[in-house]
Amino acid sequence: MAQQNAVAQKGEGIIQFIKFGIVGVSNTAVDWVVFYVLVNAILDINHSLAKAVSFIIAVLNSYLWNTIWTFRKEYQKVGGDTGAKSTIFFRFVIVSLIGWGVNVLVYSWAERSVSYEIFNKDLIPLVLASGAAVIWNFFANKLWTYKK
Repeated sequence: MAQQNAVAQKGEGIIQFIKFGIVGVSNTAVDWVVFYVLVNAILDINHSLAKAVSFIIAVLNSYLWNTIWTFRKEYQKVGGDTGAKSTIFFRFVIVSLIGWGVNVLVYSWAERSVSYEIFNKDLIPLVLASGAAVIWNFFANKLWTYKK
């Protein structure tokens, strides 16, 4: 029986990771579209400011979809406890900011260190940075943000 529970939990974790990935891809689209609209619709906007705004909107979008879809069971356990819901949101923002830092650090390291003569010079660093951030964000959210 314990073995069946372990297999079921592993399966649920894989499904959650796939959902998390789908949310992440849609989030990237939200981030890019908001950035594109801001820099093209508001001619004098600073690109760094546009990127900050697009990141904030993407984090809010990610929080919404991960809460109502990816980690719904975990979120429902807090019920009507607004303090617990606030804690989850605060933790989600912290995890997202650290994930952004992981992304930037891994990209910077890979850009300097990885030999990528066959590929576009940004492709390998982007893939490594995104992969590291996804792994960080998923496990930090699963094991800390949505953990009661």
